[in-house]
Amino acid sequence: MNANIDANENMNVNANMDDPIDSDKIMNPFEAVQLPRVINAAGKMTYLGSSAVRSEVASVMSAASQSYVDMAALKQAIQLRVAELTGAEAACITSCAAAGIIVSIAAVLTGTDLDKVEALPEIKGGKREVILQKGHAVSFGANLTQMIRMTGATAKEIGTVNGVKPYHLEGAITESTAAIVYVVSHHAVSNEMLSLPEVVAIASKHHIPVIVDAAAEVDLKLYLAQGAALAVYSGHKAIGGPTSGLIIGRQDLIDACQLQEKGYARAMKIGKENIMGFYTAIAYYLKEDPQEMADRLKEIVEKLQADIRGCGLTGISTKIAWDATRPIPRLQLIMEENAVMTAKQLIGRLEQNNPSIRTRNHSADAGIIQFDPRELKIEETRIIAQVMQRIWEG
Repeated sequence: MNANIDANENMNVNANMDDPIDSDKIMNPFEAVQLPRVINAAGKMTYLGSSAVRSEVASVMSAASQSYVDMAALKQAIQLRVAELTGAEAACITSCAAAGIIVSIAAVLTGTDLDKVEALPEIKGGKREVILQKGHAVSFGANLTQMIRMTGATAKEIGTVNGVKPYHLEGAITESTAAIVYVVSHHAVSNEMLSLPEVVAIASKHHIPVIVDAAAEVDLKLYLAQGAALAVYSGHKAIGGPTSGLIIGRQDLIDACQLQEKGYARAMKIGKENIMGFYTAIAYYLKEDPQEMADRLKEIVEKLQADIRGCGLTGISTKIAWDATRPIPRLQLIMEENAVMTAKQLIGRLEQNNPSIRTRNHSADAGIIQFDPRELKIEETRIIAQVMQRIWEG
């Protein structure tokens, strides 16, 4: 049976369910280029466009895109306000978190010497190595080590993927060490790696700045409070803005980050509409009550769980599990021995559907599919359940 939902077809696939929702009534702006609508149960993933911005953000972006402004004055004004909002010494707005990593590393290599900025990737100076733990040499769609090497710096990995000790870091630091990069991400190995406070304690003895890649993290104050010199965030993930990035931290290093617009950052510039969209999004984000947000996400997850259970699918069990470090509940779909297909087969069928249903698949090899509620609309939970029932019974 075709798992696609046809707008002209009766979608009543379960007599016990309420009248089904016509999925085509939900606008798909990408239909003009013949792309299916996507139901995002994967979370704030870059490959899906990360966040759908709130209407207030979209309105500000629309107005900004149809207006003119002195870009240097705009950046200065917004960066000062963002620093105040986050409690950081200073802030730098970038085009994305990956650009923020490159800009941050370039900044520690050049300082505010414009000659050095313009010379990259030729490094004028002795400091040219960036240290990171072996378990932090991740790919987030591109390799982090490549982001480091793009500046001309050398990425020096320490320890092993299942163990880094303080002596590994101590032994790696030389007169050539420019910075240490610390990654906070589900991509990174967390067990047996040095903690950020441990890294900062060693780095501070040698006066080496620590740059934290916290692209998808929710806390905008934690890593600076733990001693990081710079912390890099995605503006379009937890913050919920358009494609953008944020670097916050030490004034002297942020000054150097901003100066990179005379060099590398020129190729990574961010437009006026995204700057204003980011600023509007972060202002709303910092006003949100974390408990209210968690409760709202839990309501969506519980509704999805009830809808899927209501289909009576054999060989599947469900469980609500919370993220290890963030207040995010997710529905785990667990494939049992009598399931009619594997987790990966179901993932493929869901993706091929129209609307295309995308899930969080980091545990697919273990037979677990996760549904992340952050970008999921509550009215979409029944569509997911109906599509799953069609696939299962087809």
